[in-house]
Amino acid sequence: MNEKETNPRGALFRESLVFQLKLMADGFRDLVLVPVSLIATLAGLLRGGTEPDREFRQVIALGKKTEVWINLFGNHEETANAGQAASLDAILNRAEEVVREQTRAGGITENAAKAVEKTLQAGQHASQRDDRPSAERDQEI
Repeated sequence: MNEKETNPRGALFRESLVFQLKLMADGFRDLVLVPVSLIATLAGLLRGGTEPDREFRQVIALGKKTEVWINLFGNHEETANAGQAASLDAILNRAEEVVREQTRAGGITENAAKAVEKTLQAGQHASQRDDRPSAERDQEI
């Protein structure tokens, strides 16, 4: 069994952290796309011609690619194309692996490793102490 299955609080913390990072990436993308799309629209309107929306469509295509890359709500399959950059999920998973490997190998300070271990153990012990549904626990209060 892996840690995610044995420590539901740890899994919740990890999922929440990943979601927050994805929200920040998505927000940054939106912050960049607003002016870029306005400039593309203005360029098309000023240029005219048979394809005034060419630049705007390129911005839309970029937005779709970054939407898949960020995969905010997990709706997109991971792409296996070698030519594309890894998804944000793959990058975050790899970062988590590196931190875990460094922790096991003693690559982080001993105090930090102890603090991480203590936190994980406390969460695991707390979840094992009272596995009753929250409604039952709430009745005792």
